[in-house]
Parts: sequence; structure tokens; C-alpha cells
Amino acid sequence: MEAILVFIGFLVGQFLPSYLREKGKNLATKEDVERITRNVEAVKAEYSEKLQELIHQNNLLLEQAKGRQQLRFAAVEKRLQVHQEAYLLWRQMISKVHSEENADVVMACQDWYNVNCLYLDQASRAAFRSAYSALAIHPTLLAARENDESIKRNFMDVTSAGEAIVKGAELPSLGENEYELIARDQSSNNLRKGTPESGAPS
Repeated sequence: MEAILVFIGFLVGQFLPSYLREKGKNLATKEDVERITRNVEAVKAEYSEKLQELIHQNNLLLEQAKGRQQLRFAAVEKRLQVHQEAYLLWRQMISKVHSEENADVVMACQDWYNVNCLYLDQASRAAFRSAYSALAIHPTLLAARENDESIKRNFMDVTSAGEAIVKGAELPSLGENEYELIARDQSSNNLRKGTPESGAPS
């Protein structure tokens, strides 16, 4: 009996420490896995939160960009419309450049300019204002006949505005033939009205 107990004690002494070590390793491994799993889940949650925030910020930026683009398109459309209106008014100025009865056109241009000038580009704005200002005094210069050079310069202030307006709308500028047609039409109108053109270019 004693021998059996000794043998059992021997077995326990030999195998129990190894068993306990393996058991401890398994327990430690399980705890490590749980800890790593918790860390991974925490990192996933953190990155998921950051990703959602980035998505939200990106959506806000897209909405802002969309709004700016819509405003830009609206401004371009209005700008083209205003340049077209300015061009039509300039044609009216051309038709009245040698007429003493041009006050209605001058006033119409001035009133229109006060409402729409900010939609014109800088060059068109200056050219249009110079054109209707020159139109207002042109009959007086023609009647005085004191300085042909002043008459020519004033005439050019009126007639040159069209090119600036067209360029301001970023459209192809009028070709030389088109300007010749405009000048020819003006000369024909003056001849029909019996208005003398000496001292001013036709």
C-alpha cells in the first residue's frame, strides 16, 4: 500500500506541474485573446466614428460646393443677359449719335446702368458709361463745329463701346465686316434724315 502511495505521489510530482503549467498557458492565452479582441473592437469603433465624421464633413462640403456652383451659374446667366441688354442699348445709341433728339436714349441708358452696372465687367462698365455720356454732348459738339478732333473722339467713345461689351460677355468680338455694316447702316439713316456728317467719321 505504501508503495502504491509512493508511486501515485511520484506520478503527481511528475505530471501535475506540467499540467498546471499548460493550464496556466491556456488561461493566459484565452485572456490575451480576449484583451486583443477588445482592443480590436475599440479600434474598429474609433475608426468607424471617424469615418462617419469624415462622411458627414464631405457631404457638407459637397452641398456647399453645389450651392456655390448654382450661384455661379445664375450669375453667369444674369451677366450674359445684362451684356446683351447693354449691347442693344448701345445699338440705340448708335442710331441716335447724330440726332439732336437723343435725350430719351441717354436717360434710358443712364437708368439702366444704375440698375445693372455691377453685372458688367470693368471694361464694359467704363465703355458703356462713356458712350452714353458722349452721346449726350454729341449734338452740341456737332452744332458748335469748333473742334473736329473733339467731335471724332466723342464719336469714337460712342461707337467703340460695342466691342468692349461683346468682349465682356466672353463672346467672339465683332468682325471688321460687321462694324462696317453698322457704320453703313448709320450713314444710310443719316442720308435719309438729311443729317450732315462733316466733321465726324461715318
